[in-house]
Amino acid sequence: MGIDIGTSGTKAILMTTNGEIVAQKKDNYAFMTPHPGWAESNAEDWLNAVTAVIRKLSSHVDDADIVAIGIDGLYGGSGIPVDKSGSVLGPALIWMDRRATAETDQVKKLVSDKELMAITANLADPYYGYTKLMWLKKHRPDLYQQTDQFLPPESFVIRELTGQTSINYSAAGNLAGVFDINTDEWSTKLADKLGLNISKLPQKFVTSTEVAGKVTEKWAQRLGVKTGTPVFNTGVDVGPATVGTGVVKPGKVTVALGTSMNAALVTEKPLRDNGLIIWPYAYNPKGLYYNFAGANTAGAIVAWFVKEFERELDENEGPKKLDIQSANIPAGSNDLLVLPFFMGERSPLWNSTVRGTILGLSLKTTKYELYNAFQEAIAYSVRQSIETFGTDIGDELTLVGGVSNSKKMVQMIADVTGKTVLTTKSGGEANLGSAILAGIGIRAVDPNDVSKWIKIDQRVVPNIKKNALYNKYFKMYQLAYNNVKDFYRDFSAINKK
Repeated sequence: MGIDIGTSGTKAILMTTNGEIVAQKKDNYAFMTPHPGWAESNAEDWLNAVTAVIRKLSSHVDDADIVAIGIDGLYGGSGIPVDKSGSVLGPALIWMDRRATAETDQVKKLVSDKELMAITANLADPYYGYTKLMWLKKHRPDLYQQTDQFLPPESFVIRELTGQTSINYSAAGNLAGVFDINTDEWSTKLADKLGLNISKLPQKFVTSTEVAGKVTEKWAQRLGVKTGTPVFNTGVDVGPATVGTGVVKPGKVTVALGTSMNAALVTEKPLRDNGLIIWPYAYNPKGLYYNFAGANTAGAIVAWFVKEFERELDENEGPKKLDIQSANIPAGSNDLLVLPFFMGERSPLWNSTVRGTILGLSLKTTKYELYNAFQEAIAYSVRQSIETFGTDIGDELTLVGGVSNSKKMVQMIADVTGKTVLTTKSGGEANLGSAILAGIGIRAVDPNDVSKWIKIDQRVVPNIKKNALYNKYFKMYQLAYNNVKDFYRDFSAINKK
């Protein structure tokens, strides 16, 4: 069983050890944005969703038939604060949260970029969990002091189900700031400089293929699995999502497109000094590294559009209807251009103050042209991200995530990037990767056979004429950002004063 605790919902997949899908299930929930640039999630939502999908999937087979469970999660930023008894003290400040801007500035005064990059392979930004922990220490000192452990989503759920506390190397690396990527340990040196207490972080590091804990008798009865069923902590979701496309070796570009977007390249050495986010890979974390750029808001801006302009439809049916109604909108959306930075932006721009921008509105602008421009913005963001890897990335990319279900969006990404886009038939993405990793962990799956599990259902080639046109629009997309970034910097400073 593979379980993916996502930003907006938890997806689970039950598979045979030969790679055949038995059943899938999803449970939705929401995250909170109490202020502009803030984003929080409740641990109870994650736990309730995970237990619900396990109960549903376990009903398809006998208890003894479930031999392993792999659980990954969204990047939980600060993590969930829990006390010594395991009680939740507050929400997690998730990856999307951009409030720690002053703390980011403080980091730059306390630690040089050169030292941070050398030790962690990352820099300072509100995206990272360590800057969020600094914010909590300053603005919620009572909560910070009462917290015994800050737990990533998957670590929190696994501790509930097994009683064991752990952190995947990928989640530790993505916390950045206080994780030494050279030794794969917490950096006491950096933590002391930043004023953070290392003991408040999980002390047991695990790979995605070693048992993180075993389901307790109490939970086994509730979930419909055997007592002692091994559970694997498979880390940050985009890592298993990449494993779910068959990547267990370096060199293949994968784009995960859901609420956010992550474009990744797996390498044998960290791609330092490229503005990328870097951490140990979900598979073989001691020998492989996950380098990625991405967008804070990808599918999230489509969901926002549906919520505001197609209120009679839900988040699933709205995009399908809009895809059909906007199918004939030409490249460039009749002179509309959208910058999709609704929650600022992380790698490769690293800009907390920029915001979503719509250029070219007129009295003739239609809802469908605007929707098409939103989709083009996501495609431009994909192109911007993969170009940070350099030119030697081949002619193909693999696309996973909810947006890959939109034929229109897949074709648009091919046209904008000029790359052939592959999509997978399983629809499993991160949960598929977590199932694979759990299977490898119990030696039921051979890593060399993983590619056989991945069923490519389509290869979408770019339209040459549209690609030539999109090359011009992409340059305007870049120019537009460069022209507005200083405006937003100054604009955001007004309220601060």
